This record gives sequence, C-alpha cells and structure tokens, in this order.
Amino acid sequence: LRASRTPLPPRVMSSKPSRKPPRPGAVKRTSSKIMMKLDTPVGDPIGLTLTTPRNVVDDVHVVLLSGCKDSQESADVSDTTAFGLPKSAGPGGAGGACTNALLMTVHDDTPDDTWLSTLVTMRTWLEKNAYTQRPRVSCANASFDFRKPFSLLHPRCGNNPARVGRTRALFIGINYAGSECELDGAWNDVDKMRQFAVASGYKDDALSMRVLRDNGSDVSPTKANITKALRWLVKGAGRGDSLLLHFSGHGVSQKDTDAFTDEADGMDECLVPVDFVENGVVRDDDLFRTLVAPLAPGASLVAIMDCCHSGTLLDLGYDFTLTDKQFAHEKERLLKKVPLNGSVLGECKHAATHFVPNTVKRAARFAVRTVDVACEGASEILQRVAMSVPLKGLRYGYDGVCKGVHKLTGWRVALGPADLNANRAVAGQVVLVGEYRAAKK
Repeated sequence: LRASRTPLPPRVMSSKPSRKPPRPGAVKRTSSKIMMKLDTPVGDPIGLTLTTPRNVVDDVHVVLLSGCKDSQESADVSDTTAFGLPKSAGPGGAGGACTNALLMTVHDDTPDDTWLSTLVTMRTWLEKNAYTQRPRVSCANASFDFRKPFSLLHPRCGNNPARVGRTRALFIGINYAGSECELDGAWNDVDKMRQFAVASGYKDDALSMRVLRDNGSDVSPTKANITKALRWLVKGAGRGDSLLLHFSGHGVSQKDTDAFTDEADGMDECLVPVDFVENGVVRDDDLFRTLVAPLAPGASLVAIMDCCHSGTLLDLGYDFTLTDKQFAHEKERLLKKVPLNGSVLGECKHAATHFVPNTVKRAARFAVRTVDVACEGASEILQRVAMSVPLKGLRYGYDGVCKGVHKLTGWRVALGPADLNANRAVAGQVVLVGEYRAAKK
C-alpha cells in the first residue's frame, strides 16, 4: 500500500543577495572544459533492456512512468508545499510524491527536458527529501528514444498543441475514504494532472476526458467502472492519437497464478479499486490485454502510475532503468548543464550512429504502407472490372440462353457444382445434370 509521509519543513531562504541579472540579450558562457568532461563515469551505456519479449508491441508509442520499483512503496505526502510548485499547477495540500515530483520537474526552468532528465530530476528531488522510492520508465518497443523531450502527447506533436490530433485522458484518484487504508492526496493529484494535461494540449470535454474518484460526485472507481473506462480510453484510437492514463491510489503485489508466468519475481503488480474487498484487484496482465495489446498502430499512450509496486504495472516489453553509476553521471551532467553524450560533438556522433538503422526502419515502414495501398488499389480495380460493361453483357447473354432453354424444354438451367446423388428431376425440385443444375417445371 502507498505509505504515508509527514510534511516536509519549509525551504530555508538564504539571506545572501542574489546575483545581478544579466543584460538583455547576453549569452551565458560555458567553459569548454566542463562541456567536454564530467568527473563521474557513466559506466555501462545507457539504453533499454528487453525484459518481456512476448509483450513487445511494434508501431505504437506506449510509455509507463511509475513512481517506484515493483518491490517499493510510493509515499503519500500530507503537505506538498515543499515541492515548490507554482499556484497555477493546482491545489496544494496532500498528494502523491510521484505526481508532485513530476509536476515539479516539468515546471522548473531546466532547459534539458528529455525523458532521461525528467527521470533523473525526479529521483534527485525524492532522494534529497529522504524518499527511498525510485521512479522508473518502461516502454512497449525499442523505438522509444529517452533523448526526446518529455511529453504527454504523441511524439510527432513535438510538444506543439497546434499539431495535436484526437486526445483522450482518463484520471483515477482513490482516497479509500472511511477505510483502514485511507489516503489524503489522490483527489488532489487528479486535479493537478488534469490541469497539466489540458495545458499540454488535451481537450477538456466529456467526449475526451473522464475522471473516476470516490468523492461522491465523480464516477466511482470500482473494478467494473475502471475496466470499462480503460476500454473506453483505447476504443477507436487511430494513428496520431494521444492517450493519457493517470492513477493515484494503492497498489499491491500478488502471486502470479499464470502457469506460463512472465514475471521475474513471480508476482503480479495490481491496481486496488475502491471495492477491492468484494471484487478484488486489477492485475497487470489485465491492464496489458485491455490497454496495450488492442492499441491501434501509430497511437500513443502515456501512463503515470502513482502507487506502490508500480514498476512493471503494464507488463511492457522494455525497461529503462538507470544504475547508480549512470544516475550519478546524469545528475552531474544536469547540474553542470552539459549536453547529452557529453558535448555537442557527442550529439552529432549519436545522430550519425543511429542514422542508418533509423533510415532502414523508416524505409521498411514506408514499403509496408506502399504494399498495403497497392493491394487496396488492386482490389478496387478488380471490383470495378467485375462490374464492368463486358461482364454485364456476358451475364445478360447467359440469362437469355437460360430463358430460351426454359421456353423450349421446360427446364431451368443454372451453373453449379455437380451432385451425383441427384439423378432425376422432380417437379419443383432443383437437380444437377453433369455440371448444370436443372429443375423440372
């Protein structure tokens, strides 16, 4: 269950006067020595790890940002003022550590806003304030690029709301009011994330956004309602659409009863609905089958899970986790404002290294689309030929011959498969003569 934390002390303001603001148009100089070298080694190269091969789904953008590992608990903070969020970010008071750390990260003025830097900044802030949970990112396939800017929208939008296609968002916040496991901040988390989603380009209307909360006014987050809302989220999604799922509440781990388990620890991660005592939990296998497996090619789904044991809550194929050495390296890089890969030259090297495989992937996808279009075009042409004038003339001629035979002999003749059991014609009965079907008048 999500752990409860006491409020953090307010920030201590320094009496030291701030530096003089730079002149308009002035450019901040950066030492070339800092640009080219970092003191902390990176260790193994940062990349994706294949964890569940059978759950790899190509041609979709599915990313899960979870608040902790499968074996950890996620904190519920009774007072989020220490997060330093602006008033425009939403209501204060209680809230989940993951949700508020994410919002604090996206509202800061750090120019590096990639998925990698977002993950590092969240973990840095949580560790600084004595939270042991470590946020994680997992994805559906190897095309996910953690060097791209963090966004709730489809990658093709580039954080530009003007390029947004159809959007759908689902927010679930459960405080379990009146129970022994009551939380304080799940409802506030939903308000904050909903406001952030609208600011990012999601449409705020009944057709595009749904909210489930146990506050008595919104739809109750029962297991049946959650399952129904998850199906609504992905139903009818198409290429270029942006989908968002945010859950704030309790999460648990239960023994995986599947005979062919894909869980490394033998445990299923689960969402806890408000009626879990009567109807049980929502398992990660069910979430994958409902959300990821039926997702249309080219669609985007970003899921943010602020609950305990949420590291692999969607059972996605790839995991993106930093080792302690990699985290220390990236933390220093962000502190010194060094570009990714250590220098601008490193950025160019990365682009050149991945140019050939990325080009091959794009060419293969273009070829597949071209073949699909060609097949559809050929099918349409064949249908038009089948309904063309010459074939219609043959049909009319054939019908005329059948009518002539019927007038002369009293037999109705039609082309059809041979039936050896039908050896004579009876009045009103259709029979076959060789390769012809006949009926005696």
